[in-house]
Amino acid sequence: MERDKYIQQIQMILNQAIERAKHNQNGMPANYIPELANVNPDLLSGSILLSDGTQISSGDYEQHTFTLQSVAKLISLIGLMEEYGEEKIFSWIHAESSGQPFSSIAQVDRYGATPVNPMINAGAIALCSHIPGGDTQERAQWLDSWASKLFGKELNVNGKVFASERATGDRNRSIAYLLKSKGELPLSVDDTLETYFYLCSYEADIQTAAYLPMILANGGLLPDGTRVISERTSNCVVSIMATCGLYDESGMHLVKTGMPSKSGVSGLIISLSTGRGGIAICSPRLNDKGGSIRGHEVLSHVSQALDWHFAAPWGYLRIESN
Repeated sequence: MERDKYIQQIQMILNQAIERAKHNQNGMPANYIPELANVNPDLLSGSILLSDGTQISSGDYEQHTFTLQSVAKLISLIGLMEEYGEEKIFSWIHAESSGQPFSSIAQVDRYGATPVNPMINAGAIALCSHIPGGDTQERAQWLDSWASKLFGKELNVNGKVFASERATGDRNRSIAYLLKSKGELPLSVDDTLETYFYLCSYEADIQTAAYLPMILANGGLLPDGTRVISERTSNCVVSIMATCGLYDESGMHLVKTGMPSKSGVSGLIISLSTGRGGIAICSPRLNDKGGSIRGHEVLSHVSQALDWHFAAPWGYLRIESN
């Protein structure tokens, strides 16, 4: 009975957060990728997947699909970390906050050859050059395998978004050529970017998007105790999300919500509360940092209402007892 009340409380809080955020008309979809610019800016969906497998959803979740964009950077990071180990990974990229926009070219040239973290474009592009496979098809198959493992189902790539990314990705080409000139790309620029654009174009709905943060909230475990990734990998990735997952707004987001997160320019943000569950919110209206304006609003409301800030260790127990 107490558990039922807790679930009802979470549903009520998520509904309230979604309803309030709908009135925020600030921001617009990403206009530098044509297929993202064409989406309905007023779509808003959210889902919470608790550590025991209970899922609570609200908003436009039944008809809202989107591409993962930079949230998919977690797929390559986790897969490579599991297969190669953290020592090798951190010889390819660092894990420091950049304080710069996610697509910054200057920081690659100014602060040394090795990208500062795997969440910015430079870091993710560098990692894509290390994905195993003899050609782009084999690397795509490797990504497909890890994507299905981390999201609980096979994910399709949106072909129109993939083509749009490829046609308009000149800034990412600049980053890749600069990395190549510094010896940071084992593959050619074209092969690396083909893999990177493929990665960003995975498509999902909001309930599927909540699966990965739930795994990370559980330290790499599914609700039934099945281990998907090691606890060490989970801990490393959550730490990077906390400090770097929202680029140059990561610090303020962590202050407000206390939930490590990763954003994408489709308007998706995934977040987690350790031991409690994962959250996914998507709305394409973006701020100037590339984060979903409504997504931030919903996450702040949920975190404060449920007391899910990482610095409030007794919040979960307090809520359940009420």
